Amino acid sequence: MPGLKSGRGVPRSGLLERESSRRHGSSSRFFANFSYAANVILLVYLFVSNQHLLEKEKAKLPQAAPEDDQCAQTVVKLTAAMDEIESSSQQLKGSLSELRDLNVKMEPKGAIARLEELKATRFAQMNQGGASYTNPGGSDTAKATPRSFPSLPAASTAAKTWLFLGIPTVPRRNDVDYLGETLSSLVDQLPSDAVDPFANKVKVVVMNNKPGTHKVYENRRAFYNGGQGGLKAAHYLEFRDNPGTVADPAPHLPDPDDLNNPTNRPGREVRKQTCDLISLMELAANTSEYYMFMEDDFHVCPHFLRATHYVIEKANHVKPNWLGIRVSYGMNGIVMRSADLLLLSKYLREHTARLPPDLLWQEWVAKSHQIPELEGRQLLVYKHNLLNHIGTVSSFAVRPNRPKWPGCYESMANVWSLMKMEQFDQLRCPQSDISPCNNQSPGPDWTAKQINFRG
Repeated sequence: MPGLKSGRGVPRSGLLERESSRRHGSSSRFFANFSYAANVILLVYLFVSNQHLLEKEKAKLPQAAPEDDQCAQTVVKLTAAMDEIESSSQQLKGSLSELRDLNVKMEPKGAIARLEELKATRFAQMNQGGASYTNPGGSDTAKATPRSFPSLPAASTAAKTWLFLGIPTVPRRNDVDYLGETLSSLVDQLPSDAVDPFANKVKVVVMNNKPGTHKVYENRRAFYNGGQGGLKAAHYLEFRDNPGTVADPAPHLPDPDDLNNPTNRPGREVRKQTCDLISLMELAANTSEYYMFMEDDFHVCPHFLRATHYVIEKANHVKPNWLGIRVSYGMNGIVMRSADLLLLSKYLREHTARLPPDLLWQEWVAKSHQIPELEGRQLLVYKHNLLNHIGTVSSFAVRPNRPKWPGCYESMANVWSLMKMEQFDQLRCPQSDISPCNNQSPGPDWTAKQINFRG
């Protein structure tokens, strides 16, 4: 018979199936939850156990002292600073690389520029009004201080030369080599140390006034320009041929009798000598602070540069408006301010045919009170001769016998070839080494002393 239905319409067998299914699902969920809880408990146990083991191991380690903490902090700071330095270094390298890529000519910076600054500072200290003029050894006697150096830095284009030494040269009979001896004595005293106060402050220009016929000059130029004369010579010496732009204003005049010439009228060779001096002066004008006339047959005396600096600086203090300073004889050993050279050059040009150059120089000085730019200025004379004449073979065909010239550091009081105003005034200035010594301006204490450079 068909299955009976209750009033609720649910068969008995369906209820049993659902009940069985409900009991089975509850049991499964119970075991799943139990397993999860067990796993969590196990993880907590492992974590606690591990922490316990770590604490035990940590307890075995030595405790760090406060100093160790400070040290560790310092190391951290140093590490950070080194990182910053490395970063800056990389930036600097990049900047330098960019500058090199620009490939432009510019004033050298960095080490060489700093060196130039230090040298300029040291030189300025020597020139300070209140500074004392001190020689090595602490006495008033100059002593040589040998120096050596690996190289000299290039001169800064902004730095003005302190002293320009102009040496005109002409050939002698039989090619006597006075020029070589003159240059050798001078090169020996040029600065050899990059921090020497005179480093890059001196310039020597040798002008050949007989281009193509001066064998000694050509040999010396090849010798020094080829590096055989050493680094100093290559650094400081400059060789030039006279451009020939200053012409003889009276080429038609006959030559006078050199043994009977009461008016001292210059012949063709003497007029050329004047023209050559003009060329060299106009080349040097305003390129340095001071200019010194030299001749090609004079040795410079020991401590020549130091003595010259001393004389110029002393003159700047006691007679600041000086016109020139004589430290030797002939058209040689005359110091002038470079800015005055064109004034003298103009005078020589105007009177080339009337007198030799050394007599024109004397006349120019004597007439300085008549020249507005020179009014009130004096020629000063140093007590001691700083250049020693070595030439016995003249560049002129006829030269009369002459008295002896003073040697190194001998008196400039009685030089037979000089006018009275060009000689040292021993009578009025026995306690000074520069004359005239009247109306001198007060200077620092060292200007009252006489430095013995002769030794």
